[in-house]
Amino acid sequence: MAYSGIIGNTTFNALKVIDHAFRRCRLPAQAITAEMQDYAIDTLNTTLAEMASVKTPSWCIEQLILPMYENQQVVTLPIGTVGVLNLNYRVLQLLSGATTTTSTTYSVNFTSQTVVNTVGIKWSAAAVPVSFDVSTDGVSWTTVGTSSVTASAGEITWTDISGALAYQYFRIVATSGSLNYSAITLGNLPQQIPLGQLNRDSYVNQSNQVFPGRPSNYYFQRDLPQPIVRLWPAPFSAAEQAQLILWRHRQIMSNTNLQQDVEIPARWLEAIINTLAARVAAETPQVDVNLIPILEQKAGISTQRAWDGDNDGSPIQINPGIRAYTA
Repeated sequence: MAYSGIIGNTTFNALKVIDHAFRRCRLPAQAITAEMQDYAIDTLNTTLAEMASVKTPSWCIEQLILPMYENQQVVTLPIGTVGVLNLNYRVLQLLSGATTTTSTTYSVNFTSQTVVNTVGIKWSAAAVPVSFDVSTDGVSWTTVGTSSVTASAGEITWTDISGALAYQYFRIVATSGSLNYSAITLGNLPQQIPLGQLNRDSYVNQSNQVFPGRPSNYYFQRDLPQPIVRLWPAPFSAAEQAQLILWRHRQIMSNTNLQQDVEIPARWLEAIINTLAARVAAETPQVDVNLIPILEQKAGISTQRAWDGDNDGSPIQINPGIRAYTA
């Protein structure tokens, strides 16, 4: 028996999802106009956005490294952040060695083999793409990481080097433009301290919200266009050599044209197509109104099945928070 040998590679672009949705509305391909495709892709995007308000899709959990600045308690989160799942304060063992610099290179000789897990750059001009290289002799170099983030003068960017190993020499090379910085931090042996989450009342009732120190708590505020976290205490000067490790729940990527793939796993295709079919049916006069309840029922069943299977399989831990009470 001949099998395809293909597992988990099924992806649908927006056009295919929309075509299937209209077919379930009993509309032939020749009946689908450009206008219908336009509002169908809008409805697809609102459907995907709504999922963020129901639960946390397992593929929309991301880890980010965020910088802190002295006395700036407000940290702006990336666009599309729906919720903060975990927020940790991370400190590094700082590394030093003999340095040599050029307009495009920052090189360090540690004199012994040393692991560099994390690199921080405080830019004195606009950030440029860089590579991170290691060497055993200072002559032959191997690239172990790259960074091409956007940052302005005065901002700090952090990069973790995955699978870092010990080398005597380490360098940062600007792959385009000049390497303009005011400070560079190299570190290893990261240690993370979880931050406690405050509700609004607990945060606003702090007698001194700008009190400087090591942040131990935060308040998450869903602002527009980007949400923020308010740290307490406000970061002290040493926090600029530490990082915030954010695990966030983000929105599913939107589709701006019909040729882009829909950012959902194959196990969710049936649920999304059924839900889209029910919703475009309500906006399409050509669809038999008697079909709408049937489409909605199918959408509800397939969506529940998709959510039931969308977990990491880990055991559930319940902490009832029982403790002594005194009047």
